[in-house]
Amino acid sequence: MNLIDIIETSFENVMQQYIEDNGSKNDCWEVRNLERANDKFGKWIMAKIKSSEIGEIVLPYYSYGGIPITPKEGAFLSDAYDNFKKNKERFRLGNKQFCDRIDAQKRLISLSGIRSIFLSQEPLFIGDSYSGLEKYKNKITHLDGFHRLMALMDMEQKPEFIQSYIAVYSTFLDSLNYGNPF
Repeated sequence: MNLIDIIETSFENVMQQYIEDNGSKNDCWEVRNLERANDKFGKWIMAKIKSSEIGEIVLPYYSYGGIPITPKEGAFLSDAYDNFKKNKERFRLGNKQFCDRIDAQKRLISLSGIRSIFLSQEPLFIGDSYSGLEKYKNKITHLDGFHRLMALMDMEQKPEFIQSYIAVYSTFLDSLNYGNPF
Protein backbone atom coordinates (compact mmCIF):
# COMPACT_ATOMS: atom_id res chain seq x y z
CA MET A 1 0.00 0.00 0.00
CA ASN A 2 1.41 3.36 -0.99
CA LEU A 3 0.95 6.29 1.36
CA ILE A 4 0.93 9.71 -0.29
CA ASP A 5 1.59 13.17 1.16
CA ILE A 6 2.72 11.85 4.54
CA ILE A 7 2.75 14.47 7.29
CA GLU A 8 3.47 13.91 10.97
CA THR A 9 0.62 15.12 13.19
CA SER A 10 -0.28 15.13 16.87
CA PHE A 11 -2.78 13.00 18.75
CA GLU A 12 -4.65 16.21 19.58
CA ASN A 13 -5.11 16.84 15.85
CA VAL A 14 -6.26 13.24 15.36
CA MET A 15 -8.88 13.63 18.09
CA GLN A 16 -9.97 17.00 16.71
CA GLN A 17 -10.50 15.41 13.28
CA TYR A 18 -12.32 12.45 14.84
CA ILE A 19 -14.72 14.80 16.64
CA GLU A 20 -15.20 16.88 13.47
CA ASP A 21 -16.05 13.71 11.52
CA ASN A 22 -18.09 11.89 14.15
CA GLY A 23 -19.26 14.38 16.75
CA SER A 24 -18.18 14.40 20.36
CA LYS A 25 -18.06 10.87 21.76
CA ASN A 26 -16.27 10.89 25.09
CA ASP A 27 -16.33 7.23 26.05
CA CYS A 28 -16.92 4.91 23.17
CA TRP A 29 -15.14 1.94 21.67
CA GLU A 30 -13.69 3.99 18.82
CA VAL A 31 -12.22 6.72 21.05
CA ARG A 32 -10.72 4.08 23.35
CA ASN A 33 -9.16 2.44 20.27
CA LEU A 34 -7.57 5.73 19.25
CA GLU A 35 -6.26 6.24 22.79
CA ARG A 36 -4.89 2.67 22.92
CA ALA A 37 -3.20 3.20 19.56
CA ASN A 38 -1.66 6.42 20.80
CA ASP A 39 -0.35 4.64 23.91
CA LYS A 40 1.07 1.74 21.88
CA PHE A 41 2.56 3.54 18.88
CA GLY A 42 3.20 7.05 20.19
CA LYS A 43 3.21 8.88 16.85
CA TRP A 44 0.62 9.78 14.20
CA ILE A 45 0.76 10.64 10.54
CA MET A 46 -1.75 11.98 8.05
CA ALA A 47 -1.54 10.36 4.65
CA LYS A 48 -3.63 9.79 1.57
CA ILE A 49 -4.36 6.26 0.40
CA LYS A 50 -5.53 5.49 -3.12
CA SER A 51 -9.08 4.14 -3.12
CA SER A 52 -7.88 1.33 -5.34
CA GLU A 53 -5.57 0.14 -2.52
CA ILE A 54 -7.91 0.22 0.50
CA GLY A 55 -8.64 -3.49 0.13
CA GLU A 56 -5.21 -4.08 1.70
CA ILE A 57 -6.34 -2.65 5.05
CA VAL A 58 -6.68 -5.28 7.78
CA LEU A 59 -10.01 -5.45 9.59
CA PRO A 60 -10.33 -6.88 13.10
CA TYR A 61 -12.95 -9.44 14.09
CA TYR A 62 -16.38 -7.87 13.70
CA SER A 63 -19.71 -9.49 14.41
CA TYR A 64 -22.99 -7.69 14.69
CA GLY A 65 -26.38 -9.23 15.16
CA GLY A 66 -24.85 -12.68 15.50
CA ILE A 67 -23.45 -12.74 11.98
CA PRO A 68 -19.65 -12.35 11.68
CA ILE A 69 -18.55 -9.85 9.06
CA THR A 70 -14.90 -10.80 9.56
CA PRO A 71 -13.56 -13.97 11.20
CA LYS A 72 -11.89 -14.02 14.64
CA GLU A 73 -8.48 -14.04 12.94
CA GLY A 74 -9.36 -10.86 10.99
CA ALA A 75 -9.34 -10.29 7.25
CA PHE A 76 -8.20 -7.88 4.61
CA LEU A 77 -10.94 -5.41 3.65
CA SER A 78 -11.10 -6.90 0.15
CA ASP A 79 -11.82 -10.38 1.58
CA ALA A 80 -14.37 -9.08 4.10
CA TYR A 81 -16.12 -7.17 1.33
CA ASP A 82 -16.19 -10.27 -0.91
CA ASN A 83 -17.80 -12.20 1.97
CA PHE A 84 -20.32 -9.41 2.46
CA LYS A 85 -21.12 -9.19 -1.25
CA LYS A 86 -21.62 -12.97 -1.61
CA ASN A 87 -23.89 -13.06 1.44
CA LYS A 88 -25.53 -9.64 1.12
CA GLU A 89 -29.12 -10.87 1.42
CA ARG A 90 -28.27 -12.99 4.43
CA PHE A 91 -26.60 -9.99 6.05
CA ARG A 92 -29.54 -7.75 5.15
CA LEU A 93 -31.97 -10.16 6.82
CA GLY A 94 -29.84 -10.98 9.87
CA ASN A 95 -27.88 -7.79 10.29
CA LYS A 96 -30.03 -5.00 8.87
CA GLN A 97 -28.36 -2.29 10.94
CA PHE A 98 -24.93 -3.14 9.50
CA CYS A 99 -26.29 -2.94 5.93
CA ASP A 100 -28.19 0.27 6.70
CA ARG A 101 -24.98 1.86 8.01
CA ILE A 102 -23.14 0.97 4.81
CA ASP A 103 -25.97 2.44 2.71
CA ALA A 104 -25.97 5.59 4.87
CA GLN A 105 -22.21 5.96 4.41
CA LYS A 106 -22.56 5.57 0.64
CA ARG A 107 -25.16 8.38 0.57
CA LEU A 108 -23.00 10.57 2.80
CA ILE A 109 -19.90 9.99 0.65
CA SER A 110 -21.88 10.77 -2.52
CA LEU A 111 -23.28 13.99 -1.04
CA SER A 112 -20.38 15.43 0.90
CA GLY A 113 -17.28 13.33 0.27
CA ILE A 114 -15.44 10.81 2.36
CA ARG A 115 -14.56 11.50 5.96
CA SER A 116 -11.24 10.39 7.39
CA ILE A 117 -10.41 6.84 8.33
CA PHE A 118 -8.29 5.98 11.34
CA LEU A 119 -5.70 3.22 11.12
CA SER A 120 -2.62 1.83 12.84
CA GLN A 121 0.70 0.54 11.55
CA GLU A 122 -0.26 -2.93 12.77
CA PRO A 123 -3.02 -4.48 14.91
CA LEU A 124 -3.39 -3.47 18.55
CA PHE A 125 -3.40 -7.18 19.56
CA ILE A 126 -5.81 -6.58 22.46
CA GLY A 127 -9.39 -7.51 23.28
CA ASP A 128 -11.68 -9.83 21.38
CA SER A 129 -11.49 -7.89 18.14
CA TYR A 130 -7.71 -7.56 17.73
CA SER A 131 -6.15 -10.40 19.73
CA GLY A 132 -6.37 -12.98 16.91
CA LEU A 133 -4.61 -10.91 14.25
CA GLU A 134 -1.05 -12.23 14.69
CA LYS A 135 -0.70 -13.07 10.99
CA TYR A 136 -1.26 -9.38 10.18
CA LYS A 137 1.70 -8.05 12.16
CA ASN A 138 3.16 -5.01 10.36
CA LYS A 139 0.03 -4.57 8.20
CA ILE A 140 -2.00 -1.36 8.26
CA THR A 141 -5.06 -2.05 10.38
CA HIS A 142 -8.45 -0.41 10.90
CA LEU A 143 -9.18 1.55 14.09
CA ASP A 144 -12.29 3.50 13.00
CA GLY A 145 -14.19 3.85 9.73
CA PHE A 146 -15.32 0.24 9.15
CA HIS A 147 -18.66 1.18 7.56
CA ARG A 148 -17.02 3.92 5.44
CA LEU A 149 -14.49 1.41 4.13
CA MET A 150 -17.17 -1.16 3.32
CA ALA A 151 -19.24 1.57 1.64
CA LEU A 152 -16.27 2.61 -0.50
CA MET A 153 -15.73 -0.98 -1.58
CA ASP A 154 -19.42 -1.12 -2.59
CA MET A 155 -19.33 2.09 -4.64
CA GLU A 156 -18.63 2.16 -8.36
CA GLN A 157 -17.48 5.79 -8.31
CA LYS A 158 -15.03 6.49 -5.52
CA PRO A 159 -12.87 9.47 -4.65
CA GLU A 160 -9.34 8.91 -5.92
CA PHE A 161 -7.79 9.26 -2.46
CA ILE A 162 -8.87 8.68 1.13
CA GLN A 163 -7.50 10.86 3.93
CA SER A 164 -6.22 8.70 6.77
CA TYR A 165 -4.73 9.16 10.19
CA ILE A 166 -2.33 6.34 11.06
CA ALA A 167 -0.81 5.56 14.45
CA VAL A 168 2.84 4.61 13.88
CA TYR A 169 5.98 3.76 15.82
CA SER A 170 8.70 6.41 15.81
CA THR A 171 10.85 4.02 13.74
CA PHE A 172 8.30 4.43 10.94
CA LEU A 173 9.04 8.15 10.81
CA ASP A 174 12.78 7.40 10.73
CA SER A 175 12.26 5.04 7.78
CA LEU A 176 10.60 7.77 5.70
CA ASN A 177 14.05 9.05 4.84
CA TYR A 178 14.56 5.82 2.89
CA GLY A 179 11.27 5.70 0.99
CA ASN A 180 7.75 4.52 1.74
CA PRO A 181 7.99 1.69 4.31
CA PHE A 182 4.83 0.01 3.00
